[in-house]
Amino acid sequence: MNDSPTETPIVKVNLGLDVGTMNLVCARVNKASKIEIASLRNVFLTVDDVNIEGMDLSRISHARIDEGVFILSNDAYNFANIFGHRLNRTMQKGMISPEDINSTDILAVMIRELLHLPPGAKAGKCVYSVPGDPVHSKSNVLYHRNILSRIVSEIGFDAEPLNEATAIIYAECADSDFSGISISFGAGLTNVAVVYKSIPVLEFALNRGGDWIDDNVAMAVGTIPNRVVAIKEKDFHLDRYDSGRKKERKVREALGYYYKNLIQFVVKSAVQELERRDLDLGFPDSIPMIISGGTSLAGGFLDTIRAQVEEIEWPLDLSEVRYAGDPLSCVAQGCLIRALKQ
Repeated sequence: MNDSPTETPIVKVNLGLDVGTMNLVCARVNKASKIEIASLRNVFLTVDDVNIEGMDLSRISHARIDEGVFILSNDAYNFANIFGHRLNRTMQKGMISPEDINSTDILAVMIRELLHLPPGAKAGKCVYSVPGDPVHSKSNVLYHRNILSRIVSEIGFDAEPLNEATAIIYAECADSDFSGISISFGAGLTNVAVVYKSIPVLEFALNRGGDWIDDNVAMAVGTIPNRVVAIKEKDFHLDRYDSGRKKERKVREALGYYYKNLIQFVVKSAVQELERRDLDLGFPDSIPMIISGGTSLAGGFLDTIRAQVEEIEWPLDLSEVRYAGDPLSCVAQGCLIRALKQ
């Protein structure tokens, strides 16, 4: 008779990671076989910026890198609004920021926090999101993609990149045989993908997003962008400007103008790019258009983009224009689905 204890099998954990300019989002399958979502704001402040040097940081998310101390994520966002400071970003225009030498290290700290493994688990595949190459600038994603691969690999995962907009098709288009067009309205960029049966036909990015709106509104009304974000995320609607104090009403009105301009720009640019590539997009069936990303969550956004799509001759036969089931987490969920299919 064998009296030796039965060894507990090591669980291999596969993850999906959305690396966004404003938010980092991780998707994993929990013990109940349900998809579990965790997120962090992808922002930071130096301790000197908010004058709390010498205070107890034990209750504040922070990192010590070289000689600096940095407040991270949601705590950084809250302190920035309280003290009226502009937030620092680890990323700009959808990619690693070149403006702060500590950006990569700070991003690595936050990604490591999100990709934690439970006791006894082993790192498996982590599929992480990357943007497409922007069509209106000379930048490309090679450096950004490889930095993220290094960060994820150093944590212990088998790292694999996946285009952000293509990930949305994985998450949302099982009913259409993983065929569709997706537009991801992020903070730094707007990403577009056309996918047929899970194979990308076209992937590209447009160099406007939520940050473009926030920066222009802040400049127009004389405030800082993160205070614009706070108003935008509260209860903003594209066509309603009459709530809040006078300064807040001015911000809301300006937000409406820049939101509508962004939607017009994205729809027209996407059509122009599809026509410029002159690809044979003879899909045998109509396909859905999926709208996603944090910038798309404003009230009235979906109705406005539907109206824009109807006004212009779209190169593809669309069956519907709809939101993703969860516009904030569908990229991470699509990355997770890709990781689980390996």
